[in-house]
Amino acid sequence: MKTRRAILVHGFNVRDGGAGSIDKLEPYLLFAGFDVAQFDYGWIGLLGARFGTRKHARRLAAMTEPDDVAIGHSNGCNVIVEAAWRGARFAHVVFINPALDADTALPPQIKRADVWHSPSDRAVRFARFLWFHPWGQMGATGYTGTDKRFRNFDKQNAFARSSDSHSDVFTPPLLPFFGPKIIEAIDS
Repeated sequence: MKTRRAILVHGFNVRDGGAGSIDKLEPYLLFAGFDVAQFDYGWIGLLGARFGTRKHARRLAAMTEPDDVAIGHSNGCNVIVEAAWRGARFAHVVFINPALDADTALPPQIKRADVWHSPSDRAVRFARFLWFHPWGQMGATGYTGTDKRFRNFDKQNAFARSSDSHSDVFTPPLLPFFGPKIIEAIDS
């Protein structure tokens, strides 16, 4: 039997390739039996996020295999969605505080999307003011459209621990609590 693979995709304002954020989920994924790949596109800044996403999405799409799970944080979710529209073979996507419009559409090959959001996430609330930009406030509101493939997880209000900012889920006090929950939700 083929081992499932998860691809981790970091946000835009990251100089460490995701080591201080999304890559911290790798031990939880390995424990759950996943193979793990990291998709690093480097620090790109605001203009790079706006105008470079397609290039990164093409690279990500080219490295996918059937039934991959993509897990992204912030702008990494934007790269994942763009890659999916460009043929990436994701079966499941996991968005952690996504910088996406709250009603973002997904292509048909994606069977499920989990959105881990925090209503107090200020970073993505700012995104709604960027005209003609793919970013939005899904990381604060969760998914608000009608697509039944989406499931929302309010990290701030629905759990015994509260994650109330854009990246705090990756910090030592919260990661041991939320890391397993995020991974367990993939199979639930």
